[in-house]
Amino acid sequence: MKILICGATGYVGSRLTNKLLSEGHEVRCLARNPSSIKERFNSEKLEVIHGNLLDTETLQNIFEDIEVAYYLVHSLTAKENFQFKEALCAKNFINEAKKSKVKRLIYLGGLGTNSENLSPHLESRKEVGQILRSSQIPCVEIQASIIIGSGSLSYEIMKNLVERLPVMVTPKWVSSLAQPIWINDVISYLIESIELKSMNSCVIQIGGPDQVTYKELMSIYAKILGKKRLMISVPVLTPNLSSKWLGLVTPVYARVGKKLIESLKSDSIIENTDHISEFTIKPIGIKESLIRTNSDVNRPSEPESRWYDSISSGISEFNLNDQTSYKHQYRDTRQITLPVDPIKAFDPINKIGGENGWYFANLLWNIRGWIDLAVGGVGLRRRTRRNSEKFIVGDTLDWWRISESKHNQFVRLEAEMKLPGKAWLEFQVLEDKKGSVLKQTAGFDTNSVFGRIYWLGLLPLHKIIFQGMLKRISQKIPKTS
Repeated sequence: MKILICGATGYVGSRLTNKLLSEGHEVRCLARNPSSIKERFNSEKLEVIHGNLLDTETLQNIFEDIEVAYYLVHSLTAKENFQFKEALCAKNFINEAKKSKVKRLIYLGGLGTNSENLSPHLESRKEVGQILRSSQIPCVEIQASIIIGSGSLSYEIMKNLVERLPVMVTPKWVSSLAQPIWINDVISYLIESIELKSMNSCVIQIGGPDQVTYKELMSIYAKILGKKRLMISVPVLTPNLSSKWLGLVTPVYARVGKKLIESLKSDSIIENTDHISEFTIKPIGIKESLIRTNSDVNRPSEPESRWYDSISSGISEFNLNDQTSYKHQYRDTRQITLPVDPIKAFDPINKIGGENGWYFANLLWNIRGWIDLAVGGVGLRRRTRRNSEKFIVGDTLDWWRISESKHNQFVRLEAEMKLPGKAWLEFQVLEDKKGSVLKQTAGFDTNSVFGRIYWLGLLPLHKIIFQGMLKRISQKIPKTS
């Protein structure tokens, strides 16, 4: 079967793409930057095309020969007008689908969208579902509660709270009921939806067999780890304060945490069992889900997908194809000639960041990360890359996201910190008669007065850091025998 996936870089989308490819389906993925997907999946049955759901001109013919299309698009951190943008994306998607012979649409939404006083995030999920079901094309909307899996947002919050805090002050939102479901069961529901007997649009609510509060979920996880945890409930922590608290003790930055907390204020339990008997899946319980997930986390390899892998999870309105015109562009360019071949010269670049640090003034890098975290940024929480051997476009490293890469030759990192402009860092190795030339460029682009003050004010410090970093990198290069 030929299948279209919109949202293949996301936590669920990435795993679904892998599963469909492994089952022999032909998969077409829509991406703002195709290289961010091509390097993730190695399959001859994968087709990646450039497209942006906010730009209708890029969507022409995306449904050509497609039988089933998955819509897994959402934005975790968009600022203003995110509901309008999500609705517009869905409308553009459905308008293009109407021109095709696609037989079925499958959408993953949030469980609890029938409740009153929904959060803006869940309200948007509900509206998107209504838009996708508005056409004559059969649409299966899967509504899921908390998803448990290595790298999932809910699991990472719970894991870090339980493992780091012997005593927790828990706000009111941890008492809402949920029906957590294991990520592998979610993927199974999404795949079996392809063959669902019903030929009409429908909503299917899914969840595990257990109904628990987030507080109970943390208690169960603590028992699995053999840890005693004291939780003190208080009614005064608002979503805004809670999100900042989460940003300090978990890998989740404040804006993402706030959206999750606002959504958790509503119960997310199954209220409608229509069509569920048409599936062969028997979801596993919460304890088994946590045990299996914890087993995955303790393996040496990185999780198959992580909540922040999606480009939409960035703090800034990150765009790998950013064509914004900046009035003020600042550059700090340095280079050094090295008596080794280009591959050896690039070796320390491949190892930069994360646990290895940035080779020079690591204390200052850490302080800058803590400052960013304190103001709601990403900080230095994303310490590992998906592939430690090479840079993959779209992957994250500390507060950077990889926007361009050429193996063992070039990498461009763009900052997702909270900044009055766009910061980026490039490393390039060029072949030279004497061996190779390592070129390092730090850049900052801005249109604001505050942005100019920011760069110029830090210029003396930047000169020390970037000069020291290049020198240390050259000292890390393996010596020739």
